[in-house]
Amino acid sequence: MPDKDVLDLTRLEEAFEDDTAGIAELLDMALETGRKHRRSLVEGLAAADAAAVAKAAHGIKGSAGNIGATAVYALATELDARARQGNLDGAQERADAIEAAYERVAVEVQEYRTRNGIT
Repeated sequence: MPDKDVLDLTRLEEAFEDDTAGIAELLDMALETGRKHRRSLVEGLAAADAAAVAKAAHGIKGSAGNIGATAVYALATELDARARQGNLDGAQERADAIEAAYERVAVEVQEYRTRNGIT
């Protein structure tokens, strides 16, 4: 079973029922979307652009929320709120934490695929 503090698949499993391949596909798409938003986050931080950071964090939050990536969602929500206020203090640390949390999600996704025989 996945670590629900990292990836809570409850909603997806209810919506997709026994379609593990469909869940895996959605997880893969969300990971790819997350990569794009994280690149935007890096760019926003490099430019010290709070609006760009907020936009990227908001995108990360949405993509993580859709798949139940609990830790990523919480971190992105906090970064989004702070950046919307123009506050980038500690933003790099939060971005690093988001990256680490995404790595844990990717491991959970791979374990889900393996557990369900999806290549």
